[in-house]
Amino acid sequence: MNHQERLYNALKSEYEAKVNEALLTLDMCFTKGTAIGEHTSEHFLEEASKALNKLGSAQGNLDTLESYVEGSSLFSKNN
Repeated sequence: MNHQERLYNALKSEYEAKVNEALLTLDMCFTKGTAIGEHTSEHFLEEASKALNKLGSAQGNLDTLESYVEGSSLFSKNN
């Protein structure tokens, strides 16, 4: 594995972890209200909104990374 592939794998893993963290937070907001520290409606909304923004950003970064790799001559197309 060359350094470009290692970097790609590291970035992909980072953003996949952020997607999963955001999904976990959203799941907790929707199903496990007591898991959120403060139980006010404002706090639930704030936490869910932050998680949704994190999810969108991480998913967007994954999509952008994939598009970049597909269009780049730096990566082997045999994978």
